[in-house]
Amino acid sequence: MKNLKNAYFMLILTALFVAIGCKKDKKGPNVDITTGLHVKDGKYLADKCGSKVILRGVNMGNIYAVNFGLKELEEIEKTGANNVRIVLERNYKDWANGGAVTALTAAKIEPVITTCLAKGMIPILELHDFTGSANAAADLQQAAQWWTSAGIKSMLQKYQKSIILNIANEPDNGSASDAGYADANLNAVKAIRNAGYTCPIMIDAANWGKDHVFFLYKGQALMDADPLHNLLFSVHAYWPTKGKFGDYSDAKITADFGALKQSGLPIVLGELAWADIQTTNINNHDVEVPYTINYKLLMKLCQENEFGYIAWWWGFNNNPGANNQLSMTQDGLYNGLAAAGKEIAVNDVNSIKNTSKRICQ
Repeated sequence: MKNLKNAYFMLILTALFVAIGCKKDKKGPNVDITTGLHVKDGKYLADKCGSKVILRGVNMGNIYAVNFGLKELEEIEKTGANNVRIVLERNYKDWANGGAVTALTAAKIEPVITTCLAKGMIPILELHDFTGSANAAADLQQAAQWWTSAGIKSMLQKYQKSIILNIANEPDNGSASDAGYADANLNAVKAIRNAGYTCPIMIDAANWGKDHVFFLYKGQALMDADPLHNLLFSVHAYWPTKGKFGDYSDAKITADFGALKQSGLPIVLGELAWADIQTTNINNHDVEVPYTINYKLLMKLCQENEFGYIAWWWGFNNNPGANNQLSMTQDGLYNGLAAAGKEIAVNDVNSIKNTSKRICQ
């Protein structure tokens, strides 16, 4: 009888262990992402202290700047930004070496990361090579291969608790189906996770990042499919009033924000600017025409809905030739902020300066 009882006990214990093991597998890898930046319950970005993080920052074209934009990062810090979205390409023109095309290395990126972190700004690393891709499946696979290449991976994973990885900038020109674009991103996410990355991964919306509806259709499925449920969804709000490719009225923008909020997903405006610059033929000449965006309304709605926003883009001090109509400061300096750039960074009630909060470190 005693042996029978022991056998019965062992049977129950074994069944319990199997059940626990199965339950654990359904939840995904045994990784505690809460010790660093993480998406809480698939709903919002949080820091290691568990506090909600609402991103307020700027895009910086580091690959176009002399010394990789370290001077510009010093100036961005003065806005109180809590993040910088860092533009990277696999090969870049090294302005310290006469503009020679050079392969991007981990050693070049790491000082940008450490500088951002020292200044209380989250580095959001994005790969710009595949902007406007006509083949998202192939190009996102290439992006994932670069992120998981030995040198890049070994360096970035040292900072896993403090960075956000944006797989690729706007890797769809509008030609991908919702299902195809979702699968392409999911395959990239799985490859990056399988390589050992646990940090939040940011995915850009379809159609040059502008199609927020993609996330309404596919966002939750993507979140559920990530083993760590640790994704951020980025919309590039080039939504002009009476623009070349559509009319984004205040009422439409407000309704779109309402739909995004209702989704319950962690939404970020990964690019927010005062205008959408489009090439337009005027008198048989191609001209870069700015179609004005109600950026102040976007900022207001971001504040009301607790969505992050990241302004496009800062501007250049050491390579002023890279500046354009959307540069917030034409000399890359804080004191050089002007017009809409100064409103977004400092003056508006919903500016970076007035709404940004640094994270727990």
